[in-house]
Amino acid sequence: MSQHPFWLVTVPNEGRSGDETFERLRRHTDESSKGYLVQIPSLTVGTLDSLMALSDDMEKVDSAIEVTVRKIERQYGDIAASRSGREPLLIDGVPVERYLPSFVWEHAKYPHRRALPELVGSLRTTVGSIEDELKQLTVTFADKTQKLQGLSRSKKGAVGAAAASMPLEELLPPEAVADKNFLNTEYLVTMVSIVPRQLEQRWLDVYATGIAAGLVDGEGTCSPAVPGSSERLYADQDVSVWSVTLLKGRQLAGKYGEGDQWVAGQFVDFVAAYVAQAKDLHFTVRPYEYDAERVAKNDRDREDLSKDVERLHGSILRWCKAHFSETFVAWMHLKVIRAFVESVLRYGLPVDFITALLVPLRNREPQLQASLDKMFGHLKAKDLQGPAVPEDDKAAEYHPYVLQKCFATSL
Repeated sequence: MSQHPFWLVTVPNEGRSGDETFERLRRHTDESSKGYLVQIPSLTVGTLDSLMALSDDMEKVDSAIEVTVRKIERQYGDIAASRSGREPLLIDGVPVERYLPSFVWEHAKYPHRRALPELVGSLRTTVGSIEDELKQLTVTFADKTQKLQGLSRSKKGAVGAAAASMPLEELLPPEAVADKNFLNTEYLVTMVSIVPRQLEQRWLDVYATGIAAGLVDGEGTCSPAVPGSSERLYADQDVSVWSVTLLKGRQLAGKYGEGDQWVAGQFVDFVAAYVAQAKDLHFTVRPYEYDAERVAKNDRDREDLSKDVERLHGSILRWCKAHFSETFVAWMHLKVIRAFVESVLRYGLPVDFITALLVPLRNREPQLQASLDKMFGHLKAKDLQGPAVPEDDKAAEYHPYVLQKCFATSL
């Protein structure tokens, strides 16, 4: 990404013609910048009060539009980064550095005879709609991309803690369990345990003796795991998956209670107790049942989602190209309106000033600033209309002419 600084400078003619003023400006600044005359149409002035109110409002609108321009640039850069030979963002079919010097007011889109507050409101509305659409697109793309990454990660294998919650039929390929005997009888059930790789030996040491479950009140505890039943089914660099066969539980005997009423015995669930204690030891024990239909559905979902992401990827690229141009054009029109309003407030009526676009040469911004300050230093002594020099931290930025410093980027 490269930046293209440009300055919009508006200066009074002081008895000269517009061409003479621009030529004089160009002669004083041609060693530090390239200059271009900006043709501003005869905009509707309105009242002084309306211009002052509009001046305050335009600063906020200017910032909001620039934020949208930058968002589109970043989104395009992020989306296009995955593809080689990406095209730069263009404005009306030309690069930024060619559009700026050739700026022409678009009368069809922004009729210059409309009241300035209406023009600014139109610009605000247009760009606001674009930003809302951008938010919706980016949220949709991010959501689908995240889902696809999750499915792809499951297909390729577990990554860290994600293995503890992902579908086991995604984590364990069919060949990993094809020759394994997974029991689910009246008394026994085969579970799987997600084990961090660094804790594999610990799992082997404790799964059959160190993870206990209650048998009956007063009869102590023991492990419900069948010794020798744990076998590694799958492993990657982060986790491994082990089988383990457990005794499901025990049905306690019934007994007679008060009034000789028979009370059925409760079922003591060994599996739940085993799972809870295993979790305390950083092992995730889960039931496993291979579902071929679910695997096939996940494969279809992954393929469909991949197509959606690819289609949305292309749509966002096209959207960014089109709406970057529209947004940047709106931004430039606001810059021109702002230059006009600030100049009327500064120099008064009738309108007798020019606006020029100066593109500073590389590392020559200080020289350009010094040339402008020297050329128009005499304006400080004149009793010009408009607000006085501000007496705050911005006073150091005050100049006796109207200046907007900005920059465009090229991706």
